[in-house]
Amino acid sequence: MNTVILIVIAVVLIAVAAYLIPLLIELKRTVLSLRKTTEENLNPALEELKLTLRSVRIISDNVGDVTEDVKQLSSSVGQIGKTIGAVNALAGNIGSSAAVRAISLKAGIRAALEYFIANLLHKGEGK
Repeated sequence: MNTVILIVIAVVLIAVAAYLIPLLIELKRTVLSLRKTTEENLNPALEELKLTLRSVRIISDNVGDVTEDVKQLSSSVGQIGKTIGAVNALAGNIGSSAAVRAISLKAGIRAALEYFIANLLHKGEGK
């Protein structure tokens, strides 16, 4: 009985080995084919991806430079606006100061003329 069990086990092991050997050979071929296909298709894609990433890095550096230039331009425009506002305020002050002087001069001339005319009229009357 022990020999029968051993024979059955041996037959089963031979059947499993006969099945596994071609399976392992086919698996090896599949892995080699997959590796070859991957190298043929993936390597060019990876190279293209590297080039694209370099281009994106260059573009992002350029965008950073342009952004800095825009910030400087915006700051300059803001300073120009402040300067124009200050000049406008100064011109307004000068204009209002000139207007006050002109009104004061006009009032002074009018008062002087009225006084002069009044004295001329009264001088003839003989106080």
